[in-house]
Amino acid sequence: MRYRTKLAVCMAVVALGAGVFFSSTRSKAQEEKRLAASEDARSLAVANNQFGFEMLKQLHKEGSNTFISPTSIGMALQMTSLGAKGDTLTQMNDTMHVGKLNVGKCNSELLSAFGLHNDLKLNLANSVWVNPNQITLNRDFADGVQKQFDAQIETREFNAETLNEINGWVADRTEQKIPKLLTDLSPDAAAVLINAVYFKGDWTQKFDKEKTKEADFTLSDGSTRKVQLMSSKSDYYYAETADAQWISLDYGKDKSMRMWVMLPKPDKSLDSLVKTLDSSNFKAATERCWEKEGTIKLPRLKMKFRKEIQDDLADMGMKKPFTAAADFSAFVGDEHSKLFISKVIHEAVIEVNEEGTEAAAATAVVMEKGAPARPFSMICDRPFLLAIEDVMSGSILFAGTVYDPGDGK
Repeated sequence: MRYRTKLAVCMAVVALGAGVFFSSTRSKAQEEKRLAASEDARSLAVANNQFGFEMLKQLHKEGSNTFISPTSIGMALQMTSLGAKGDTLTQMNDTMHVGKLNVGKCNSELLSAFGLHNDLKLNLANSVWVNPNQITLNRDFADGVQKQFDAQIETREFNAETLNEINGWVADRTEQKIPKLLTDLSPDAAAVLINAVYFKGDWTQKFDKEKTKEADFTLSDGSTRKVQLMSSKSDYYYAETADAQWISLDYGKDKSMRMWVMLPKPDKSLDSLVKTLDSSNFKAATERCWEKEGTIKLPRLKMKFRKEIQDDLADMGMKKPFTAAADFSAFVGDEHSKLFISKVIHEAVIEVNEEGTEAAAATAVVMEKGAPARPFSMICDRPFLLAIEDVMSGSILFAGTVYDPGDGK
């Protein structure tokens, strides 16, 4: 009987945020690394993780790959929140679970903590792009994002040239992994706030390429496809729960980052486990892991995920920032300028092979002046006119008035 494997990467944890949970599975060196990060950084990591699992559940669709950076989404929105007040700020903070934190200070400490990795490449960058034809940036806000988020501030007319410059900025900071975060840039937009993150790390224990074999991968609908299945036998931090197998794959000589892989038991679906996943049961499962000899077989993989997530954030409780009632008065120098968030665009990519992992993500928060355009509703349930035009020549080929459409049969 041909060997078939069911495997799902639930989340590649490639940031300090992973490290806050796993005291029982850390080596002494890993614990020393963790303690080098400040309490503020670790507190923000906990909040970002909780927000990230909720975001993952919100975006997950059975049978479709999902891959996000909770850190990137959180940092971009938290940078934006420095300009928010009142209920707008409260909803943003509550959705991201940062209401009890000094968000600016915590992000400053988190950025410092990310610089503690010696033999891995982990880069984060922030920028704010302002359209002077629409707004003047509030000086306190500008000082805050520069000091606390190390953000680059650029003032440009919003046109095709600026669109290319913004995309170039993101591409440079993600090692060209995300070359076109924005597909358009309206001249009516007021500002764009961007976070970019890039990670590249070699496995502490690399997979032997000679052991990589073609194998069947079972999809969610029961069909199979051929994959290149890597294999390694060694000592790993591993555990089994009633629902899944868990394993930790370390990066770098000092093991300062790791990937967790969760494989549902044969009688469980990934969809059902993701629906119940949160930071608490993730912590409980991973804290059960202890070093144990065994074999891990993992497919080489490449994934790309991209989505406008403003509706998802609204569904999670962040409603007011996307409406005419939004209060971003601390963002602008002119207190009479009304701003709202029109889009939140997120893109993330990952590649896993025998050598290690390369991943990148970027998040853009697009802000506009005025009020959101109301979606239209056109219900042709009364007499109407129709015309059929040849677009090339402009000729009206057919025209008519409809008072009775019949029964459509």
